[in-house]
Amino acid sequence: MAKVRSPNYPLVDLAGALVMARKLYDKDGRNRVSKSALASHLGHESLSGPALGKIGALRAYGLVDGTGDENRITEDAITALMAPEDSLDRVDALRRMALQPSLFREIAKEFPTPPSDSNLRYWLAKRGYSPDGAAKAAKTYLTTITLATLHEKGYPHPPTSTEDETMQAPEPSRPTQRRAETREQPPLKPGMRQEIIALDEGDVTITFPVNLSADSFGDLEDHLKLFIRRMQRRANAKILGFDEGQDQH
Repeated sequence: MAKVRSPNYPLVDLAGALVMARKLYDKDGRNRVSKSALASHLGHESLSGPALGKIGALRAYGLVDGTGDENRITEDAITALMAPEDSLDRVDALRRMALQPSLFREIAKEFPTPPSDSNLRYWLAKRGYSPDGAAKAAKTYLTTITLATLHEKGYPHPPTSTEDETMQAPEPSRPTQRRAETREQPPLKPGMRQEIIALDEGDVTITFPVNLSADSFGDLEDHLKLFIRRMQRRANAKILGFDEGQDQH
């Protein structure tokens, strides 16, 4: 009979671990604390199994380091908790923490983009995980990597709540026939031009000033790249089956 592997992944996802790290930071800031104090800050009267599991998750993600009575919150944890949501420092910190667990690094290496839940559970089952263990590990990883890549450029993830709900990603570029339908368009203001790009799902219309400066061209390019990344993320999120409203805790 094949040996079933014991879990070697955090018992909570990164979002849940950050909630716990916030409690530690609010209680003791950067102070060094004992393991018993960590358990107390997390709502436990002793170093019980659940308390040790939570502390283990904090260590696994690199939110807490140290041993014995010399434990304290890490700089990455403080960055994740205090830096602006979409700042590069926070993005980098979340990415590092998400890939701290050895299993999560293996999964990220095997799957360059987040796999489906069923695909990941099957991959874990082949590595000796029980059905229940594979399901829990898959959910923890996918929830963690979704949070860690929420603002990371070029990596699929569900759109944020502030992104345009009407954005739809185009199919891969290919020659298309311009639709015959015509729509009533208001006249353009003097000095403005309009470019219409025909796609299978509908036309994309861009209106812009004729006399754009070199700096404005650069700004426009940056905004268009961001817009395209958002559309790609939304399309990839639908393909991967992520639920935008899913509770990540």
